[in-house]
Amino acid sequence: MKQPHFLVKQMTPEEIELEKKRAELSVLEEELALKELDLTTLQVDLEDLRHRYLRIVGVKLARLDDLEAQIAEILARLDPKNEDDRKEADRSRTQAQESANTTGSIAEEEYETEPFKPSENLKQLYRDLAKKVHPDLAPDDQTRERRHRFMQEVNQAYSEGNEERLRSLLNEWESSPDSVSGEGTGAELIRIIRQIARVRVRIEAIIQEMEHHKESELYILKLKIDEVQDEGRDLMSEMAAEVDGQIKDADARRSDVNKRVNIISDLFSYQNHRKKSIPVSPVR
Repeated sequence: MKQPHFLVKQMTPEEIELEKKRAELSVLEEELALKELDLTTLQVDLEDLRHRYLRIVGVKLARLDDLEAQIAEILARLDPKNEDDRKEADRSRTQAQESANTTGSIAEEEYETEPFKPSENLKQLYRDLAKKVHPDLAPDDQTRERRHRFMQEVNQAYSEGNEERLRSLLNEWESSPDSVSGEGTGAELIRIIRQIARVRVRIEAIIQEMEHHKESELYILKLKIDEVQDEGRDLMSEMAAEVDGQIKDADARRSDVNKRVNIISDLFSYQNHRKKSIPVSPVR
């Protein structure tokens, strides 16, 4: 008895290439999601560190700069004709104003938030969303813009540690028309090739941005804080204590300068009084 013959549809070269590109894109999607997660986590970490530094150390440095400006201004008033003293007073006041503007309304007594420590669930949700929603996976510019706005909401929810919001965004995306792919082997192959190119460009951009962050003074400070933390030290508190000592010294110098001003003022007043009290001899 003859065995029935089944016709097996041979894949076209385009379909074979499409499968290869789909596999390539899948790997790149995973890499992109991980790199976006690393970048966003680093950005949130650095912003959190910046805020803590301003609150713990920055406000003290602003106070120190203001004291130094007061001292320079007093010295400039002691010798109004001294151009160097006047320039130093102007420079010190400008620096003090810049320090005050940087710290803004941050107060030392402000409630200290916990450092950003994303849970594994939060990271996984972010990765899942990044793989599905990332703008560089969009087939066209219009969809890309929608994905960009949606991804901004994802980043915001992640930076706030809001797992519930991320789940809500994931459900919203999976039920939206934007999650449905197009039709046609040829068109889809072109679309995926372009997506691969965009993803590669974005991955390289993330690498460059990460390197830029890691060259910043803030990141170097983060490394130092992490290093001494393993030794049981709090570098931020140590820095604040050092500035406190400098403030104490500057306050003492300001008091000394003020005493000099008072002595000189009293001397001038005494001399003026003597001049007025000495009788003028009549002219003969």
